Amino acid sequence: MAHGGQNENLINGYLNLGQDGGKDLTFPVDQVAIIEFGGGRPPATELAQLPASGNVIVMRDGTSQPGRFVNMTGGDTLVWENAGGQRQQYAIRDVSRVYLNPTAARTAMRYNGAPAGANTNAVGTAGAAAARTIQVPGNQQWTDTGIDVNKGDRVTFQASGQITWDQAAGQTASPDGSGTQQRTGLPFPSAPVGALIGRIGNSAPFGIGTQTQPLTMPAAGRLMLGVNDSLVTDNAGAFSVVVTKQ
Repeated sequence: MAHGGQNENLINGYLNLGQDGGKDLTFPVDQVAIIEFGGGRPPATELAQLPASGNVIVMRDGTSQPGRFVNMTGGDTLVWENAGGQRQQYAIRDVSRVYLNPTAARTAMRYNGAPAGANTNAVGTAGAAAARTIQVPGNQQWTDTGIDVNKGDRVTFQASGQITWDQAAGQTASPDGSGTQQRTGLPFPSAPVGALIGRIGNSAPFGIGTQTQPLTMPAAGRLMLGVNDSLVTDNAGAFSVVVTKQ
């Protein structure tokens, strides 16, 4: 693998995964779903056991653990923070893969089953609405719902839960957002900080909140859900959203 000036692969939020034709393969880490070391397709049982969000490391012996990916250093070491906040180092040769965005990874691998612990209930009967429960982490700008829509489709949302959008100040938000005065630079300036918002593909965001009336989709593509905050890395908590496509 290629490295930055500090012999690290993750610097300032960008992950360097090596070179292709002499060109560095560098990506924003929040756009990477999975880092694969072992090769081959992940087994369906592994994908089924992934949580809806958060990082997961899978070793070559089949064991796995949740936590947080920290970095790769020296070309042979992966730095990991376990669920208890303790940092650990693993030889990359012993690591099979690291999931940075389990939901996006399942989509990329075309796995349609439910994540571990999720209350996902997709119904595909003719003439009936398809409902799916999506966990929307507060510390992730956009969450892929796995639902494709057409322009003009009617979709309803039933949102619950709470996030903390500024841990230092103890600022919390419901799906309708925080009572704090709006800040500049928000993805959807018309809604309060921390509110539940959506977008189709890379189109302009729209507000959702806790209202339950069907919304008309403004474009065709993949439905994404997110939180109305310009800086999500210091957020915590998640919204639970039941999405029903009419």
